[in-house]
Amino acid sequence: MSNATASSIVTRAASSVKWSALTEVVSRTAQPIIFVILARLLSPDDYGVVATASIAITFSQMFWDAGLSKALIQTKEAVVEAADVVFWTNVALGVALYLALFAGASWIAEFFKSPASAPVLRVLALQVLIGSFTSVQQAIFVRDLNFRSLFWIRLATAFATGLVSIPLAFFGRGVWALVAGSLVGQTINLVLLWRKSPWRPRLRYNRDLARRLFRFGFWVVLESVGAWLITWGDNLIVGRFLGMHDLGLYRTGSLLVTILFGLALSPVLPILFPTFSRLQDDRLALAATFHKVNRMIIALTLPMGIGLLLVGTQMTDALFGQKWNGLGLVVAVMGLKEGAGWLVALNGELYRAMGRPDVNTKLLCVIVLYYLPAFFLASHYGLTAFTWTRFFVALVSTPIHIFVCVRMLRVSPFYLWEQGKPLFLAGLTMLLAVTAAKQALGLFRVQPWVPLLALVPVGVLSYGAMIWLLDRPFVLQTKRLVTRAASFVGDDELRGL
Repeated sequence: MSNATASSIVTRAASSVKWSALTEVVSRTAQPIIFVILARLLSPDDYGVVATASIAITFSQMFWDAGLSKALIQTKEAVVEAADVVFWTNVALGVALYLALFAGASWIAEFFKSPASAPVLRVLALQVLIGSFTSVQQAIFVRDLNFRSLFWIRLATAFATGLVSIPLAFFGRGVWALVAGSLVGQTINLVLLWRKSPWRPRLRYNRDLARRLFRFGFWVVLESVGAWLITWGDNLIVGRFLGMHDLGLYRTGSLLVTILFGLALSPVLPILFPTFSRLQDDRLALAATFHKVNRMIIALTLPMGIGLLLVGTQMTDALFGQKWNGLGLVVAVMGLKEGAGWLVALNGELYRAMGRPDVNTKLLCVIVLYYLPAFFLASHYGLTAFTWTRFFVALVSTPIHIFVCVRMLRVSPFYLWEQGKPLFLAGLTMLLAVTAAKQALGLFRVQPWVPLLALVPVGVLSYGAMIWLLDRPFVLQTKRLVTRAASFVGDDELRGL
C-alpha cells in the first residue's frame, strides 16, 4: 500500500469521527438518562430477570451472525455478492436460533431458579430475528465509514426505548417495560436501516465465497464465545448462585460503567476496525495508527477508572437511592476494571484487521480457563468478594495481551509505559488529590450529591494539570484532532492531521 493510500484512509477515518461522534453522543446521551429514570421506577429484581434473558440471547447472537458481519467489513471480495451470502446465512440462523430459545425458555428459567424469566425470554428473543435482518446494512455502512447515515438513524431511535419503557414502568408494568422498550427501539432501527440503505438482498448464494467468509467468521465466532464467557459468564454465575437481586445489582452496575465509558469512547471505536482493516497491508502505518489511537484512549479511560473507584458510591447513592444499596461497590470496582482493561482492549481489533482473528480467539480460550473457575469459587463468598475477583482476574490477563501484541507488531515490550508514562503519573496525581479531598469532606455530614459535585472537578483539574505539565504537545495535538474531527469540514481540510 502506498503512503498516499494509507494517508487517504487515515484522513477518511478522521473525517468519519465527526459523524461517529454525533451518532454516539445522541444515543449515549439518551441512554444514561433513560437508564437512571427506569432504575428509579423499577427494582434490582426486574433487572435481574431481564439479565437472565439477555444472557441466553447474547449467546445465541454470536451464532446467527457467525462472525460474518466482521468478515464483510474486512473482506477484499466483491462486497455486493458477499453481502448476499451474509444476509441469507444470518436470516436462516436467526430463525433457527429464535425457535431454539423459545423451546428452551423453561429450562433456562429453571437453571436460574426464576420462573418469571421464561415468558420474558420468549418475547425478548425476537431481538435475534430483528438483528438478523439488519446486520448487513449496518456492516456496509461501517465498512464504508459512512457514519453520517448511521447518525440520522440513531438520532431517530435514540429516545424510542425510553418513550415506551418509562410510561409502562410508571404504571407498574415492571419487567415488561424493559422488554417492550427494547423491542420497539430495535424495530424502528430495522425500518430505518432498510429505508436508508440502497443495498437489497438478491436470491443468490455463492458457496465458494461463503466458504471463504466462513473461514474468517469461524475464528470470530470462537473469539465471540470466549468474549461472551468473559463478559456474560460472571453474570451467569451470579444469577445461578447469588439470585436475581444480586444479579440485578451486578448487571446494573456493570451496565452503568459500560454506558459511561461508551460516552467517552464510542465516537472513536466504530471506526477502528474498518480503518485498521484498510491499513492491513501497510504494517508501519497500521502500527503508527494503533499507537496514536491507543494513547488517546488510555488518556480517557485511565482517569475514568480511577474516578469511578473513588466516587462510585457517592454517584449511585445520589442517582439511584437506598433500594439500590450495594450498587456503589459494583460501580467502583467494575469502573477500575474497565479503566485498566482499556490498556489492551484495542489489541483484538488490531489482530482481526490484520486478518488474524484466530489470535484473539486463542488468547480468550486461555483466559477463560482461569476466569470461570475463579468466578465459581468467588460466588460462594457473596457479591463483594465476587466483584473484586472479577477485577483481579481481568488484571492478570493484561501482561498476556502485551506479550502477544509485542510479537504481532514487533514493538517494544514496554510500549505501554513508553507511550503512557505521563498519563500514568497524572493518574497517580489524581488518585492522591481526590483521596485527600474525600478525606476532608468526610469530616462534614452532607448529602451524597455534595461530595460528588466537589470531587469530580478536583479529579479533572489535577489530572489535566499534570498532563499539561508533563506532555503539553500531546494535549495540543489531541485538541487539534478533536476540533478538526468535530467540525463539519471536508476531507481536504483534514489532510493536515
